Amino acid sequence: MSALLFPLCLQAQEAQEDNTFGGWEFLEVYHDFGKSPVFASIYFEHDNFQYKRLDNWYIRTTAGVKILPWLKADVAYDFLKEPSSYSHRALFNITATLKQGNLKACIRERYIHSWTPPKGTQSDVLRSQLKVQYGIPNSDFTPYVAVEVFTWGTQWKKTRHYVGCSYDFSKAVQLEAYYIYYTFNNRPAQHVLGIGLNFTI
Repeated sequence: MSALLFPLCLQAQEAQEDNTFGGWEFLEVYHDFGKSPVFASIYFEHDNFQYKRLDNWYIRTTAGVKILPWLKADVAYDFLKEPSSYSHRALFNITATLKQGNLKACIRERYIHSWTPPKGTQSDVLRSQLKVQYGIPNSDFTPYVAVEVFTWGTQWKKTRHYVGCSYDFSKAVQLEAYYIYYTFNNRPAQHVLGIGLNFTI
C-alpha cells in the first residue's frame, strides 16, 4: 500500500499552495443480519494534507435489505460537521452487482437530501456510480476502478474518478486505499488520497 501512496504524497506536497489536494480517512463497521445488513462508519476530510487541522467529518449509520441475490437497497443518515456549520443528510441507495469469476461490477444509484439548520438551506443530488474490481487469484489484494457522477435534473455538478485497492487481513478486517481525481462544475479539479479500515462483526 505504501508504494501506491508515496508518489501521490510527493505530488500533494508540490500542490499544497493551490488547495487542490486533500486526504480522507474512514472507519466502517459492518454486520449482516441475514437479508438485512447494518453498518456504521465515520469519515474525516482534510484540505492540503494539513492533518493538524480537521476540516470536515461525518458519521453515517446505514441499514439495508437484499432484494435479490444481485440487488440490494439501503437507507442511511449522516451527521456532517464542517468548520463553521453542520448538516444532516438522508441517503437512499440501490445497488446491482454482476459477478463473473474474480471480476465484479457494481452499479449504484444514490439519492441524497441534505439540510443545514444554521443556514436554513436544503439541497438534493443524484449520484450514479459504476465500480469494477478484480480479485487477484491466490492473493488478498483486490484492485478497482470507479467513476461517480453527481447530477440533479439536467445539471451536472461534479465527477469522481477512483483508482484503488483493498487488502484483506482476514475475513473480518480489510484495509482500503484509493486515489480520486475530482472534477467540478465551474471549480478547479482536486486530487484526494483516501485510506481506511472495514470491520465485519
